[in-house]
Order: sequence, then structure tokens, then C-alpha cells
Amino acid sequence: MATLTDPVRKQNIVDRFADFVTADANGSIVWASNNEPFTEAPASWWGGTTSGRSIGIVGGSITGTTITASTIRNVLLTETQLYTNIRKLRAQLNVTGGGGNTGSRPTAGIVFDQTQVSHLPAADRQTLGAVAVGGVTTDSLVSASNLEAYFTALRTEYRAKRDTTTTKTESVCHASCHSSCHSSRGRR
Repeated sequence: MATLTDPVRKQNIVDRFADFVTADANGSIVWASNNEPFTEAPASWWGGTTSGRSIGIVGGSITGTTITASTIRNVLLTETQLYTNIRKLRAQLNVTGGGGNTGSRPTAGIVFDQTQVSHLPAADRQTLGAVAVGGVTTDSLVSASNLEAYFTALRTEYRAKRDTTTTKTESVCHASCHSSCHSSRGRR
């Protein structure tokens, strides 16, 4: 865990931000490409693994010789936005076949319906709402406490977006042997 220094340095700001948003987002992932809710979940549902997303900024991303409030706000808001695809997914598996189903999923209809935080693709990102600037304002001295308040506000807004559920449903015609069954048809 990073501690803000006095005077504040660019990389120090990024390191402390990572303790708030990056750690929060990456620490809550249940489903991803390496831990799917069911075997039929398509690869297109995932934007990465349960390890999450690596931070995409460094100290140099806060440009200019003088660290300004507007630069800090813009860089960190943009970076927070990039985590909004780590969010709740309601994953459903729908068996469409009527009779003849065997194996672990013999009944037609929704046979799996659960919600967990997931690492979804970039297409599932959301737009952040208004974020309280926490004292990181133009013409104000940016202090460690002001930065901490801003980081907290960013994490709060990220969490609100993480808790917004998107639903994805995969339909299969019958039992859990779906892919192997259809692949073997070409060999008959």
C-alpha cells in the first residue's frame, strides 16, 4: 500500500490511486476467461482473467512540469473508466431442446442463472457519472487529504458501476455434451 508523500510526486499519485480503484476492481472478480460460470460460456464474454486489469498509467501520464488538479482529475477519471467492464454479470444457460435431453441438463429452459462480478470485454464498459473532486480543484493547493478524498470518490463511482448488472444468455439445444455432440456429427 502506497502512502502519499509531501511534496506529492506523480508516480506516488498513481501508486496510491492503484490502492483504491485498481485493487478494488481486481480484487472482486469471480468469473472471467479462466473461471467461467459454465463450460458453454463463449469466449466473447470475457475481457481477461480473474487477475483483472493491469493499471494503464504511470507517473509520466500526469503531464507537465507542475502537477495540476485538472491533469490529475482527467488522468485518473479516464483510468477509472477503463475498469468499468469489471462488473456484475447475470449469466444464464438456456437449454432449448425439448425431449431427448440426457446427461446433467435434461430439462429445457434456463438451467443456470447466477450473478457475479466478472471481467467482461471493453464493449461492456460504462460511462462514469459525476465524481466529487474532493478538493482537487483548480487554483487550490492539492494536498494528500484532498487526493485521498478524490480517490475515495473515484472508487465509490467505480463500485456503483460494478454493481450495475448486465445479462448474457447462452442457448444450447440440449445436455452438457453440447460441443462434443455437435463436433462429432461431422465424423458420422
